[in-house]
Amino acid sequence: MQTMTSQDTLESHEVGLSTAAPAQTVELSGLELVSQWFPCPLTVRAGTFSLPPEPAWQDVVRAARPQLEAMLRAVGRLECPELGPLMQCGTAWLVSADVAVTNRHNILFLLDDLQRGTRTLRLDLSAEADAPAAEHCAVRRVLYVDPIHDLAFVQVDPPRTSHAGLGVVGSIFAAHPVAVIGFPAHAEGGYPEAEYKHCFGDGWFDRDGRGFKRISLGRLVSTSVALLEHDCTTLGGSSGGVIVDLVRGAVIGLNYGESRDRRLNLGVPGWVVRERLAQLERLR
Repeated sequence: MQTMTSQDTLESHEVGLSTAAPAQTVELSGLELVSQWFPCPLTVRAGTFSLPPEPAWQDVVRAARPQLEAMLRAVGRLECPELGPLMQCGTAWLVSADVAVTNRHNILFLLDDLQRGTRTLRLDLSAEADAPAAEHCAVRRVLYVDPIHDLAFVQVDPPRTSHAGLGVVGSIFAAHPVAVIGFPAHAEGGYPEAEYKHCFGDGWFDRDGRGFKRISLGRLVSTSVALLEHDCTTLGGSSGGVIVDLVRGAVIGLNYGESRDRRLNLGVPGWVVRERLAQLERLR
């Protein structure tokens, strides 16, 4: 039997691409960046969250609460159970009832094992503080890995609580405040102690350091055809999180990592996600 390499597996999941320009070259650390400690991320409990203490953010978050609460049900912690304590692979979110989007780097190192069936992936859509039980959706297969952007689609079992998936808009208003919904994982020791404990000292990580669902607030710093830059406070585990325009209550991008040179976090713009998803749907 022919052995499949990582490159073979990657190419087998590519779909026809438009002739978009390559993404801007950015140095990535593999971890997320805490570039702005305040406001602190909001911890999700039972599908909702408390308002931030900062008065300037309270009206924004209060107005966006209905849209945010509706989105929370579609965002899951991406896990590989065979990795044991290191099972958290990032974040993924439903774009339809049975398709989720995540980062390429979250699954690329697993592609060969997934192909052979020696490892599996799943989404835990209820990985929230005080959640009574997990709601796991098995990842059935990798549908697409993008060769340009840090983006991938996977097919999942539809969740018990039906969700049509999050719609992604193709327009971005740079002046609007934003949020990243994801699962920042325990990283004490990698950041200034006082600031880290202030933001993440509530202890809402599991015994293996996996993160619970949080909403990180911030603002867009720049946008381009291939890249969003933002200052939302994230940690490793936030990769693959959904970027939300808080004024419109709309999904505008896919969070994926850190630019060390710029000291900012990065995202794939919503129009790229929309285009790739449309291409995928035409081929399914």
